[in-house]
Amino acid sequence: MLLYVGLAMIPGLLLLIFIYTRDQLHPEPKRYVLRFFILGAAIVFPAGLIERITMASPGFSLGGFQGRLVTAFFVAGMIEEFLKAAIFDRGLLHSKLIRNRMDCIVYAAAIGLGFATVENIMYVTSSGFTTAVVRSVTAVPAHFMFAIIMGYYFGRARFDGRNKALAYVVPAVAHGTYDTFALSSTLASDAVLAGLLLLMVEISILILRRARRMGNRQFA
Repeated sequence: MLLYVGLAMIPGLLLLIFIYTRDQLHPEPKRYVLRFFILGAAIVFPAGLIERITMASPGFSLGGFQGRLVTAFFVAGMIEEFLKAAIFDRGLLHSKLIRNRMDCIVYAAAIGLGFATVENIMYVTSSGFTTAVVRSVTAVPAHFMFAIIMGYYFGRARFDGRNKALAYVVPAVAHGTYDTFALSSTLASDAVLAGLLLLMVEISILILRRARRMGNRQFA
């Protein structure tokens, strides 16, 4: 059991180290990054409870593709990403911890990876080594990239005066799109899922490059 817990934690911690070291000019205090990682981890359980209650309601009893679509977008995508965004919105958006756009991405990633790590522990300890391997290159990186997108839009809200609603909606749509294919078990859906992950990698790289390029600027 401890071996599986360790295996489940490795991907999230490695990605957290990776994103933390991207902000070399103005690195965030480690204790605050860890605090928001823990907060992200803590919302797995209320998210699961809300999802169970939602799934038990009459409006969510559809089967087949329609059922997967509803579950992907309105259960997993919306509930999980909205809760992550709410932590950032209430705890970080207008705080002194946010000095530039890269800070937004690092803290959003900490929240997302905290969530992904606990979720991964739950899956791996119940399903074993194969699940640990598969999720280390799919679900955990996906949560990481949803968080990068979230941090990008919160950065635009903070520094460009854009609508912060996009930081809720865009990651939720990305998450819902991912889950629509992840919940299927066909070769075609797996191929689309792989393509979607590669697309999100490209988007994430572009976001990080832009954030680092603007990192020389100081914001009040």
